[in-house]
Amino acid sequence: MNKIAVVVDSTAVIDNELFECNDNLYSLPLHLIMDGNSFRDGLDITPSQFCSKMNECLSLPTTSQPPVGDVFTLFEKILDKYDHIIYITISSRLSGTFQTGMLVRSQVSEDKIIVFDSLFTSTIQKHMAISTLELIKSGSSIESIIENLEYIRSNAKIYLVVDDLLHLRRTGRISLSASSFGTFLKIKPILAFDKGEILLKSKVRTMKKVYNHLVELIESTKLTSNSKIIIAHANAYDSAIKLKEKVLEIYPEHAVTIEELSPVISVHTGDKSFGLSWIY
Repeated sequence: MNKIAVVVDSTAVIDNELFECNDNLYSLPLHLIMDGNSFRDGLDITPSQFCSKMNECLSLPTTSQPPVGDVFTLFEKILDKYDHIIYITISSRLSGTFQTGMLVRSQVSEDKIIVFDSLFTSTIQKHMAISTLELIKSGSSIESIIENLEYIRSNAKIYLVVDDLLHLRRTGRISLSASSFGTFLKIKPILAFDKGEILLKSKVRTMKKVYNHLVELIESTKLTSNSKIIIAHANAYDSAIKLKEKVLEIYPEHAVTIEELSPVISVHTGDKSFGLSWIY
């Protein structure tokens, strides 16, 4: 049986317990630059620490993908112990992380390294890693694992609510026109991942309508008992709890988990953002 390692980037926000339970799980941190200081996402700074620092910054933080050298070093180290690597990255439409993984793969081993573009980030990316680890433990083939990853990618949704669209506009993750109406008309936009990009889904004027609209979206999906529901937030736990309560009114038998967004994602979404995701 092949020995397979799983690598994610830090936007998947893997908790320490998961690392402790899976020796074959690794993470590559993206970097945050704040007032001239560089921090490794998830290692040098936690999500809550970042939100506090972001509000104190003299200039807006920026992000960068894992350095090529770090990817080389980790992959070569892993292949000393494992037969294959499955690297699950943040959407290639949001970061150069996937492209860097492909570059390193071409120079280290195209036969032993698979770089999988999640087309998402955060909660869906983390679930992909967890599901892959479970399949590895059950002895599944690499082909079956990739089929499962493709299934999740095709059957997942993420919707985001941000307090200020200027962050997404500044970092180029959403268009100027979309960000302008949210700022000037005080509209609360609901954004969605679509083929790896963040696009405007709808626009509402009050938080009550935000919650109602998100609930309508997930209710219309008609999830099954096997479906996963995950809420994520950036310093918006109260909003996450309120959304969870409303989702449970529709799907009372489901376990709805709440997680924090990675600091790297929070750079783009801003403070007080939250999102709802699910996998059919």
